[in-house]
Amino acid sequence: MIFVTADTHGDMERFETKAIKKLKKTDTLFVLGDFGFIWNDDEKTEKDLKKLAKLPFRIMFIDGLNENFDRLMQYPETKLGGAHCREVVKDKIYYIPRGTLLELEGRKLLCFGGCDNYDMDIITSENDPSAKDYNRCTANLNLNNNSVDYILTHMPSGKINRFINLDSNFYSECMDYFDTLSQKVNYTKWYFGCLHLDKYISPKVQAVYSDVLPLWEEEKKGFFKR
Repeated sequence: MIFVTADTHGDMERFETKAIKKLKKTDTLFVLGDFGFIWNDDEKTEKDLKKLAKLPFRIMFIDGLNENFDRLMQYPETKLGGAHCREVVKDKIYYIPRGTLLELEGRKLLCFGGCDNYDMDIITSENDPSAKDYNRCTANLNLNNNSVDYILTHMPSGKINRFINLDSNFYSECMDYFDTLSQKVNYTKWYFGCLHLDKYISPKVQAVYSDVLPLWEEEKKGFFKR
């Protein structure tokens, strides 16, 4: 099974909950941005990654509000689920670049991390999603007739962000792009992190923070929470 959570921020306690302890060797945990365990270049980072690598399940993550891209790009490139990614810890932890389309367990997962202009005190232009990221995403969708099973992002679409934050008039290139995807892509469900919110928004959209949710069994088995 594939499970999703978000914004772990380098906090080991997030990987010690009852829900996490139920995950098995055959499971994958997908962190929807702000994974946090490689933000710093220090001894603690290496120790934490070794601890995570001892967990029975596999971890995948997309980037979030900000990332240590200098470090990310030092990890070896490999192929997983028919797409290129970075192998942070061999056979255990992977970074999935923006616009990647993975095929895992018979499902197609469109993955797009990152965040643009959300907090100008933190975000820098070099961390913003680029034209290359958008083009990669669009090209992968075109190859798959604009049809995927799940969309996994850090940011919500602009429409969803304004629905959750009714007093918000915030717009961004990334959110606008996601608005376009929501109109033209056929998908079963869209999960996103970023807002530090666990919220069922609609049958098609779910905000994730500390919950641990199975992708395609939630209707059958109920939400898999902490």
